[in-house]
Amino acid sequence: MEEKHPLEKGEIDENDWEQTPVSVRNLVVKLFDKIEQLEKHLKELQETNEKISEKVNQNSQNSNNPPRSDPLNVEIPKKKKKLGGKKRGGQIGHKGHSRLLYSEEKCKEIIEHHPDSCKCCGEKLRGIDPNPYRHQIVEIPPIVLEIVEHRLHERVCDNCGQKTRAILPPEVERSGYGERVVAKSVIDEWDVSSFSPYGSVSPVGLFWIENRLRNS
Repeated sequence: MEEKHPLEKGEIDENDWEQTPVSVRNLVVKLFDKIEQLEKHLKELQETNEKISEKVNQNSQNSNNPPRSDPLNVEIPKKKKKLGGKKRGGQIGHKGHSRLLYSEEKCKEIIEHHPDSCKCCGEKLRGIDPNPYRHQIVEIPPIVLEIVEHRLHERVCDNCGQKTRAILPPEVERSGYGERVVAKSVIDEWDVSSFSPYGSVSPVGLFWIENRLRNS
């Protein structure tokens, strides 16, 4: 053990050090070593904390991370539009774009809405509007699970007594999920963890979509 260790740091006078008992000097040296180790460890923790803070504060605005990785509390700055000489709204001569309506034959149901009173004076309204404003809602019908059960029977051989169970045909999916379920899970926006590294859907993702359809 180096007794001059505290002297090298200039924190203890040499005369005081010589008058200090050996056991106390040994203890002081150990304490100095421990302090150095703790200071070194503290510095490493501070560097690690800075790296973690820098990583946590990263978002799509200050790094190459995609916007979908941003936490909910990140405010996305709005891009300032350059002011031009044109007024807001449709411009003169500009061809309008409107949504094409389906024919009445395509509609599952047509609901008529009639105003009962005048919005100005409150007088009761009568008459028929030959050209009402048409507003259509397009919806996809709910998906219902279609379940096909394959029963693999077992038979006993009359000759040798060996039991033989039927096997699934090659065209039957072993995972228990059909092609349309797999296709839907791929089309939906899934978290990356729902997919296996081979580009196929993991059993966890298929189980989730089954429960989703079962409860819909």
